[in-house]
Amino acid sequence: MNVLLFLKNEFRQSSKILVSLAFILALALSIAMAIGQTERMIKSSSAKAAEQFDILVGAKGSRTSLLLSTVYLREEMISLTPASAMKLLNGKKAVKWCAPLAFGDRVGENPLVGTTRSFVTLGQTRTMKEGRVFNNRHEAVVGIRSGLKIGEVVYPHHGRIAGIGHQHENGFEVVGILPETGTPWDRSVLVPIESIWAMHEKGGHTDPAELELWLKNSQFDQLPGFSAIAVKPVSISDAYKIRQALSSASAKDQTGRSINLMAIFTGEVLVELYATLDSAMVAFEWFGASSVLISLLAVLITGFILSELRKPQLLQLRTMGAPRKYVVQVVWLLIMSVVVSGIIFGMLGGYGLSSIAAGVIGNDTGIAMSPSVGWQEAQIALWTLGLGAIFAIFPAVKVGLLQLR
Repeated sequence: MNVLLFLKNEFRQSSKILVSLAFILALALSIAMAIGQTERMIKSSSAKAAEQFDILVGAKGSRTSLLLSTVYLREEMISLTPASAMKLLNGKKAVKWCAPLAFGDRVGENPLVGTTRSFVTLGQTRTMKEGRVFNNRHEAVVGIRSGLKIGEVVYPHHGRIAGIGHQHENGFEVVGILPETGTPWDRSVLVPIESIWAMHEKGGHTDPAELELWLKNSQFDQLPGFSAIAVKPVSISDAYKIRQALSSASAKDQTGRSINLMAIFTGEVLVELYATLDSAMVAFEWFGASSVLISLLAVLITGFILSELRKPQLLQLRTMGAPRKYVVQVVWLLIMSVVVSGIIFGMLGGYGLSSIAAGVIGNDTGIAMSPSVGWQEAQIALWTLGLGAIFAIFPAVKVGLLQLR
């Protein structure tokens, strides 16, 4: 007897029930797989975004706030780092390059960052996508996703929304566009830090032709300071030396007050954040696993119900000479068709959900994200397939034990 012919007939009679079961299982699997893919995507993308920041130096405070404000350009409350902290870094043998960063203003929706040419070029290791590096206080270099073009003049403002905060009178001409990094810095507008000081009337009134002259003199105490300092060490051992030295150091601000400093490895702080994320994700993973198990149990129960509904037909098959093995095989394959369909569409649904999450999170954070199907998703599919195969045995065996009258 042809098993496929019987299955075809059963699919036609019970199509609504079978499709509904496959949909429920696919939905549960989609959620379970999307959770794992999204977690992995967030970790890998956020780690990649921090690659260009080996060490961050700032005023002693929250390590997490310093990381979020500097690497991901989030609006965090961080204390001002005295400019005299540059004395401890500028020109040191252990430092390949270092650059101050000043946050606060915006150009439209794009964050404005005051810095030096060392950061723009990452110590002469990065070239422009278009144009050149700024050469005076009224020029700017922008990220590739800022929506700005070379030759355009932009005017920064206080606050997040243009038109609400105070707009500065002095504009910046865009002279360069940075290559894509897949980070929030793709939306940034980089200008000389002297222009940030000048806009807020806090010093930095140097001649435009003498950009970054303040780095060559020793009068750092007279400058207003920065939000943070990005440091690129020469080697790994130098990185630990810098962190140890800066974490126990202090620097004087413009008022002569001594400010304690801290130096952080971005990787270490990310590991701490990932540990917090892992704790939260455990609950979601249990939720996903539970939903998949419940869906499989629903398939099992439906298998019993269908076997009862089709009892007359199955008994008729036995009467016609069909062996028990044939009847068991029919019921088992019927249930497994639902399980396999649920797995296939569940994997597709999981990828779709994680793609939506990538778009939403990427749009909010500026971090480029793309989901991928890995071994974790394959394990979920295999476990579901294995459990489904085991669960399908019970109603199949029950049908096989039917006695002919």
